[in-house]
Amino acid sequence: MNGILFEDVSWCWWTRPRAVRIGNQVFFGALDSTGRIYAATWDLETRRADRTILAAYEADDHNNPAIVAVPGRPLVAFYSRHDCGDTLQFRVSRKATDIGRWHPPQDLKFGGETSYAQVHPRGAELHLFTRVDEIGWGYRRSGDWAATWDEPVPFLVFDTDQQVYLATTMLADGRTVRMAVSGHPKEYLPGALHDVWVCQADLETGEVSLPGDGAVIGNLRDRRTLPISQDQLEVAYRTPPGRTVNLFDVSDGPDFEVSFVSKVKGDDATVDARYHVGTATDGGWRTEDVAPAGSTFGYIPAGFYAGGTAFPHRSPGGRVYLTREEGGVWHFERRERTASGLWEAHPLLPPGPVRIARPWAVTDPAGGLDVVALAVERYDEEYFGTLSHLVAGGGYPGAAG
Repeated sequence: MNGILFEDVSWCWWTRPRAVRIGNQVFFGALDSTGRIYAATWDLETRRADRTILAAYEADDHNNPAIVAVPGRPLVAFYSRHDCGDTLQFRVSRKATDIGRWHPPQDLKFGGETSYAQVHPRGAELHLFTRVDEIGWGYRRSGDWAATWDEPVPFLVFDTDQQVYLATTMLADGRTVRMAVSGHPKEYLPGALHDVWVCQADLETGEVSLPGDGAVIGNLRDRRTLPISQDQLEVAYRTPPGRTVNLFDVSDGPDFEVSFVSKVKGDDATVDARYHVGTATDGGWRTEDVAPAGSTFGYIPAGFYAGGTAFPHRSPGGRVYLTREEGGVWHFERRERTASGLWEAHPLLPPGPVRIARPWAVTDPAGGLDVVALAVERYDEEYFGTLSHLVAGGGYPGAAG
């Protein structure tokens, strides 16, 4: 299909960064259909792909890495097995922004099973968040670009028996991290949490606060009042009775926006899936319907794997990328809010039968490569052995490599 950048690329939603441009190179973190974890580059001038294998676990797309790419510094890759083992691993490249050679892997412990890595660089500091024991998220800080690490901090622990998901993004000020949190959409355990909560963290002071009234609820550096539960967070979306949600993304533009999808509640239900964007206002939160999501792209209905949404990097507000299904045809679009309040569709690829899922916005985009997604060839009910390929949206002239 048109727009393919390179083949055999899989990822889930819960790691970042994974697509960062520096000069003519875009750095990606992903894994292939055999479970090999790799760092990759796409050259905007030559339209050539390159990749280096970093590790190999089972072929579970939840194992995809976060790749930190900053001009003039070594790359750092973080990865862990999906709810299997108490170690998150990382590797540092031997040369700045060079995927070719890496130092041996090192381990980070968090006192429980780890899944996913979300990392935010700030000068020589690295601020790392990872899920711990499914119902919480932990935090560790390095002040010297991964040479040493502070002790782990329990950041979030929710009162639930189901998985908790966190979306984070760094703002242009280089210190504020916005966060949105929600639970798994499934119902087959009794402690389901289906609302969407928000907070923000100041990486300079460590203060965790609520975006609405600015109330400080914790501190990552001195651990005051940590861990934080859902009752301490600000509610961005109270899910109506009879529905369930799946969180996707949080914006890094001037407006605090959260994107998610909802459907009729039930582990076997696939009815009435809709994309939403919630926006913080002076009077609270406003939630808008953006588009019907259509069917799931794979897995079981309880997993609720609709195509997905992502905010453009430094979005001015009222814009979101999404993939959706309608009548067996898949669409990759940018949606923009019009003056009348409707979300107008702008196609990024021609609609077709190939399942398009998990869009991701490129950090610091240029050269027409603003957003990518996965063209899904195979995705079974156990989410193992996924076979998909990276495609570009917006008319970027990609080529298979």
